[in-house]
Amino acid sequence: MADNHAGANATKRVLVIGGGLAGITTAIDLADRGCQVTLLERRPYLGGRTYSFVDKESGEEVDNGQHIYMKCCTAYIGLLEKLGVASRTSVQRRMRVPVMDAKRRLSRLASSPLPAPLHLLPSFATYRHLTWRDKRAAAKAILAMRKLSFDQRRALDDVTFADWLKRYGQSDATIARFWDLIVIPTLNDPSKRVSASQAIMVFQEGFFRDAHGADVGISKVGLSTLLMKEAQQYIESRGGTVMLGKSLERLEGSLEGIDRARLYSEPPIVADAYVLAVPPRLLRKLLPDGLAKHEFFERGSRLAMSPIVNLHLWFDRRVADFGDFIALLDNEAQYVFDKTPFILPFGSAQGRLSAQDERHPNGGQRLCLSLSAAHKYIDMTNEELVPLMVGELAKAFPAVKGATLTRSIVVRERYATFSPRPGSGKYRLPSRTPVPNLYLAGEWTDTDWPSTMESAVRSGHNAARALLGEN
Repeated sequence: MADNHAGANATKRVLVIGGGLAGITTAIDLADRGCQVTLLERRPYLGGRTYSFVDKESGEEVDNGQHIYMKCCTAYIGLLEKLGVASRTSVQRRMRVPVMDAKRRLSRLASSPLPAPLHLLPSFATYRHLTWRDKRAAAKAILAMRKLSFDQRRALDDVTFADWLKRYGQSDATIARFWDLIVIPTLNDPSKRVSASQAIMVFQEGFFRDAHGADVGISKVGLSTLLMKEAQQYIESRGGTVMLGKSLERLEGSLEGIDRARLYSEPPIVADAYVLAVPPRLLRKLLPDGLAKHEFFERGSRLAMSPIVNLHLWFDRRVADFGDFIALLDNEAQYVFDKTPFILPFGSAQGRLSAQDERHPNGGQRLCLSLSAAHKYIDMTNEELVPLMVGELAKAFPAVKGATLTRSIVVRERYATFSPRPGSGKYRLPSRTPVPNLYLAGEWTDTDWPSTMESAVRSGHNAARALLGEN
């Protein structure tokens, strides 16, 4: 198949469909190599599932959801650096995750100056939410994970992570109070629903290879402000075109090749190669009828999806002091982020992402609740969901009971990520397709990473390399 795919010299005109991180990265890489790139995005802004908007009532820029990254996300960090916007994010000097249980007992999972994997040992030893027996069992599972080779891990794709953990004596409490603290926000489903291969990959990459791999990074600005303007300027400065608010109706062609892209209300676009950087549920809708039924593309449509719900809550006073974020055990709120606007530069104090005195000291407070694996919340009305979550917050932070909720915004992403369920690896398609001039990008493709910003950027690199004949 490699001989049928156009190389860099033959391919001059490339149409990239989809302006999320995957499409942006693909377009940037191809523009760097001299291709005439057109990036097509149906919405009036770039970003895909990472975007922000200005709340008219508060005037604040609000993200569609709380997106974080870790220092092991080297491709995403590389994109930020390439566009000159890395300074708009702040990264912990060392990982520090405060964890509070239902009795309001606070503990932390944190890195130490020790080399990996010993860097986690001091905080794990003092972690209050597991018994010593549970900690010994967890240590056995950690040692087993570290010994797994790439092929051995990939062979566990048909096993749930919970079942794999139980082979090493993990109790339900250990899974809920330790493993799922990481699994649910990174894989967007709990251990009992996700592939052991994918979950183990998260721990190997984030926690075992490098002492700073799990250091958390957060944008200091809204996601749309972070890099979207710079990405468009970068592409256009290298002769590319960015078409916003323009929708692809369908690609036209056959298994022998794509002939053109038919747009709504615009002339068709003819290119030498085409990249579909779209979610798997849209893939077959954009293909010619004959290709939509092809086994290769049908396979990609079998990926299950998992929702995320984010609540932005404004209170008339400060109700909680926990730093930038906190994990709540036995609480529906899961992870809570302090999004109160800053007075001083974000990330300037004592090696933390922020200091409490940097936030408005006498004003209100805005919290963001990030509900991953939100299957039971996605169809709730705002009238049902907001009081429920305010009540959950009050269990952890009693000051909520005496405060007034002045505003709330609920953002639902029904198809936020794919769910890496057992056996899902075979549904993650490669960048190359059976069609000689058609390529795929997207965090759901076979990057070996979960459905993250890192995976999206990696997929863009993969698509560009495949198109250029480099892999």
